[in-house]
Amino acid sequence: MSRPDADTGDGPDDRITERILRQDEFADDLNAQGYTDVLILRRENGRDVLTESRLELVGYLERHGDAVKSVRDLARKLDRDKGAVSKDLRRLAELDVIEYEGSGDGEAKRPVLKHEHVVIEPVVY
Repeated sequence: MSRPDADTGDGPDDRITERILRQDEFADDLNAQGYTDVLILRRENGRDVLTESRLELVGYLERHGDAVKSVRDLARKLDRDKGAVSKDLRRLAELDVIEYEGSGDGEAKRPVLKHEHVVIEPVVY
């Protein structure tokens, strides 16, 4: 069981609950403004995920996703090493930003964006 923090009186469970409630409110606000299918990344994950090379992949998939046939094809179109692209895509998939289609029976894995909008949770004090 968690112990209360001596400085604030709030335990870790209380802070987690409050953070989840703020994320839910943020999602509701975005939905009310017409933003549906939103993935909200935690700030900690956002710093790690949104490197320049990964943003390039997300941007390319957003603009030309239908034309991408496989990871190898995406790497070729961006003139990047397939291994580096695979590693970046794997990290994006772990965080639910992308998913793969057609990964069975020898068919090439095709990376696609999983959500229309991806945002990093706001800082709220």
